[in-house]
Amino acid sequence: MKSESSIISPRQVPDELLKKYQRPGPRYTSYPTAPHFSAEADFDEIARRWKGSNGENASDLSIYVHIPFCRGRCSYCGCHTVVGRDEASVGRYVESLKSHADALLKLVDGKRPVGQMALGGGTPTYLTHAQMRDLIGALRDRFIFPDDGERSMEVDPRWIDEDYLDLLLELGFNRLSFGLQDLNETVQRHVNRVLPFEKIERLMGHLKGQGMDALNLDLIYGLPGQTPDSFHKTVSQVVSLQPSRIALFGYAHVPWVSPHQKRLEQFGLPSTQERMELFGLAFEQLVDAGYRHVGMDHFARQDDELIQALDSRTLTRNFMGYTTRRGLDLVAMGASGISSVAGTYAQNAKELDEYVEGTGHRWIRGFAMSEEDRLRREVIMSLFCNFYLDIASVEGPFAISFKDHFADELAELSGFQEDGLLEVREGEILVTDLGRFFVRNIAMTFDAYLRKETASGDRYSKTL
Repeated sequence: MKSESSIISPRQVPDELLKKYQRPGPRYTSYPTAPHFSAEADFDEIARRWKGSNGENASDLSIYVHIPFCRGRCSYCGCHTVVGRDEASVGRYVESLKSHADALLKLVDGKRPVGQMALGGGTPTYLTHAQMRDLIGALRDRFIFPDDGERSMEVDPRWIDEDYLDLLLELGFNRLSFGLQDLNETVQRHVNRVLPFEKIERLMGHLKGQGMDALNLDLIYGLPGQTPDSFHKTVSQVVSLQPSRIALFGYAHVPWVSPHQKRLEQFGLPSTQERMELFGLAFEQLVDAGYRHVGMDHFARQDDELIQALDSRTLTRNFMGYTTRRGLDLVAMGASGISSVAGTYAQNAKELDEYVEGTGHRWIRGFAMSEEDRLRREVIMSLFCNFYLDIASVEGPFAISFKDHFADELAELSGFQEDGLLEVREGEILVTDLGRFFVRNIAMTFDAYLRKETASGDRYSKTL
């Protein structure tokens, strides 16, 4: 681990590099990325690959359950959400999740252990106590959950109390993520997400009193109304809570995808330089407090398993974010959820009524990867997550000569080398400390689909 004085801060990034590399680009929760999934995909082939993933050497499963409901819409949100549904309609959705699980078990073997389960949204804690018990009980009836598996959930702290947290602990959840975004009252009003610091402090204290320490807090920089002083105070308050992980996301302004985000423009959005200043200040505070930078936008304590994975260069990424659990087949339930199984992607129906009334696996878009797709995914994910590529690790399994297969890409990487963002050595590619802030741009070099696009401004957020 580097000393604090040797760690490069985002505030040390030259302005000319910010201007040069500021462009739309993917966040690589998958490769190929979701815009390339198609309603014309060969779903029979996808189903065949799912069934073929079972057997003696089958990987463990990762289950994602999307709960789309929210009490109100946060103005920055880019997720698929449904606002203001009554208990009865939520109950029907839970019943649909159960029938969806039954349909999935015709494709994946329910005897495969679930190494990871996550509930996201929307707001999973929108479910009542009874609905949450019912859902988790139904999943446990259908799948095998080993004791050492990760069971996580996204929590909106505005609408829960200690009793609800106790329910989650009782149901076996062992990692909780709280969406804070910002603790400044003006910023909270701008984004329509008001949460007093005292509330999250009380909830975190309750969980720690119960022996729960795997607690994540999410922040967003680049929101209207944020200033260096206000965000410094927010980060100081977050550090005082001592979470095990902190996500520091850059706000993705994509009103052509999420029209409600346009409301934020009336308050003024920070420039690229102002965003980097906010990120840099928070970065320095977190490093000074003992957290280490992980991937593009996460920080973790030294004893966290994310750090162990980063140090061993085994960190990976999926639709739920960074994870230490490589090789799991991800099965998604719920409206808009995306599965990743055996070299395929399959997305469920997005609209709530369509999902609830649907039958079978409810796929509306998909993608069956070629061997070339798998190769490029391995390269992109290694660079994106671990800032490193062992060239031999892809040459052998994919039977290629890296310098021949990626001749054009290596030539393009020379520009990153000249800017001090990358080192191409004998047998390896290493992203420098400065280059970590441009890892999206570096990964894009190997994106064959992106290279064919004439414009990507209507698909992706800005890289910086």
